[in-house]
Amino acid sequence: MFLIKQLKRGYNDVLNILYPRLCLSCNNVLHDTEYNICHNCLANLHLTNFDIKQNNPVYNRLSAIVNIEKATTLFVFDKTGIIQELIHKLKYKNHQKIGKFFAETARNYLTENNFFNDVDYVVPVPLHPKKLQQRGYNQMTEFGKNLENYFGVPYVENILMRHIYTDSQTKKNAFERRENVNKAFKINNPEKYVAKHFVIIDDVITTGATIEACAETILNNIAGAKVSILALTMVL
Repeated sequence: MFLIKQLKRGYNDVLNILYPRLCLSCNNVLHDTEYNICHNCLANLHLTNFDIKQNNPVYNRLSAIVNIEKATTLFVFDKTGIIQELIHKLKYKNHQKIGKFFAETARNYLTENNFFNDVDYVVPVPLHPKKLQQRGYNQMTEFGKNLENYFGVPYVENILMRHIYTDSQTKKNAFERRENVNKAFKINNPEKYVAKHFVIIDDVITTGATIEACAETILNNIAGAKVSILALTMVL
């Protein structure tokens, strides 16, 4: 048994030399006690704790427009910080391990107080088929699949669909963002999901226009539906 352990340790040491484990944020080599993100980067990540605050900024912003049940984000978006780097790699570099990291954070952060204990489905903000083909993946898939395990409810990508191709929201103001996504979404087989509670997941909430359009599409097309929101980050 001792010999087997020594052989495994030697094998892992060789792998670490040939293929070192790197921090998903800063790309520094991880130590044995570090997993995916180094301790230094983790120390600079601060949870919002919006779910336990009476004055919840993300709920206040979204509920003023659409009738949602609950809303929270894991982190506040910082254009020059670690979160920006993680989101960029997840969204444009296909670093799916980052999605798993965010899901593990959500599990540790939200299951303690049962914030989403009554939801029935996890659904992502969908990409238009053209955008999906260009990018090759939806950046929320890994996050959603892991939430499926942690929350014990199905992650489903074909309930909410984007049937109108829209331009990037990045350089648009709040009014232009809402106009851009107005009526861009539809529901597949709405009769199957009557009176269900959906948690919509997204990477970054800026003005909230896209996720509001998704929520309104669900509420307007599925009888008795309820909607909650979970985003990785939010621009305050």
